[in-house]
Amino acid sequence: MFQPTDGGYANGYHHDGAAVSGGISGGHRVRRGSRGRSRGRRSSIGNDSAPRVSQWQQHPQQHEDEEEEKEKPAPPCTEFDTAYFNSYAHVGIHEEMIKDRARTESYRNAIFQHQSYIAGKVVVDVGCGTGILSIFCAQAGARRVYAVDASDIAVQANEIVKANNLSDKVIVLHGRVEDVEIDEEVDVIVSEWMGYMLLYESMLGSVITARDRFLKPGGLILPSHATLYMAPVTHPDRYSESVDFWRNVYGIDMSAIMPLAKQCAFEEPSVETITVENVLTWPQVVKHVDCYTVTIQELESITTRFKFESMMRAPFHGFAFWFDVEFTSPEVFPSNNGLPPSFVESSNGCMTEGNHRKKRPNPNEALVLSTAPEDPPTHSMQTLVYFYEPLEVEQDQVIEGSLTLSQSKENARFMNIHLEYSSGGRSFVKESVMR
Repeated sequence: MFQPTDGGYANGYHHDGAAVSGGISGGHRVRRGSRGRSRGRRSSIGNDSAPRVSQWQQHPQQHEDEEEEKEKPAPPCTEFDTAYFNSYAHVGIHEEMIKDRARTESYRNAIFQHQSYIAGKVVVDVGCGTGILSIFCAQAGARRVYAVDASDIAVQANEIVKANNLSDKVIVLHGRVEDVEIDEEVDVIVSEWMGYMLLYESMLGSVITARDRFLKPGGLILPSHATLYMAPVTHPDRYSESVDFWRNVYGIDMSAIMPLAKQCAFEEPSVETITVENVLTWPQVVKHVDCYTVTIQELESITTRFKFESMMRAPFHGFAFWFDVEFTSPEVFPSNNGLPPSFVESSNGCMTEGNHRKKRPNPNEALVLSTAPEDPPTHSMQTLVYFYEPLEVEQDQVIEGSLTLSQSKENARFMNIHLEYSSGGRSFVKESVMR
């Protein structure tokens, strides 16, 4: 649930050591929107590949020629981009996100907490969907909101804006934020850009583009910061349901299918809701993102080293990933390149938390939306990378290695996951693609 951090800590972990788990049959081998593949949703409308400015709200004018020359040309809209945008034309995806109360109420609360930054100001909503965040901003007193979406859901968003008598404040632009034109600087960017495992879908790149094209110096970005975590997990039930099931099927030995079952169940990452009882160790930070300073190039490939100590004796089935996002104003993190002071650079180059509880510099300012396993479930759930064979670990046994997350060359919205890990004198490699 959306929560202030006046207790002092948020969402790496704030429970006494348990575990995360997940899997394919019990969850989704998918993402949120391409987030739509598991749901089989593809739009039957809007198959044109050329994003455009809305036909209902044509933008008043272009930037002056000399200003346009300063901008780098927008990357082309690929077939993968078109399929991605089309997947968001289905109302079911937006219904799922809006019904996620932790997610939606977090954004509404953050918008109204930052009302002094929004009232009388200009806002851009990147990937506005049905326009609900744009309407929250209008309700908070924004002078004008540019609601930008490349999906045909923008048609419905415009109707929703009109039905709520907000057409004088909310301008729906149907197109990519890389392509649309806005003839004024903006004070605020709001976006619900997070994909599974935080970075899946690569939508953060569009927020960065909007920031660099439109945002005034000192402007507000909501959310402002995000942190991706990982931890080793144990999940015997998941393994039993997907693999051991085949040992005895109505009295028939079908174990010959077990190798195929493992491949089908564990080849790709699994999106599931998991519990703290499955988490073997304290989590570790994979990547901290400062939306005010992060670059697109920085997100193309991320590598970190990790070292964990198991809190229990258990089979080690894989790694779980989750994230949190913060809604803070720019002055909350004035130094350290936007990195919260509780994060330190370890000797091996990893980002770690000193005591696994992030102390905020100003608890009254920091609002957090968490997808951690100990928090109320969200539609983002957690992402699990399972091994084909579990590894038995003892209490206090070290698990160490490296993780690389990189954008797929096939489709930048896909994510390659390369894990190298060792424990108990044995070393392993697991590679998978989140598509």
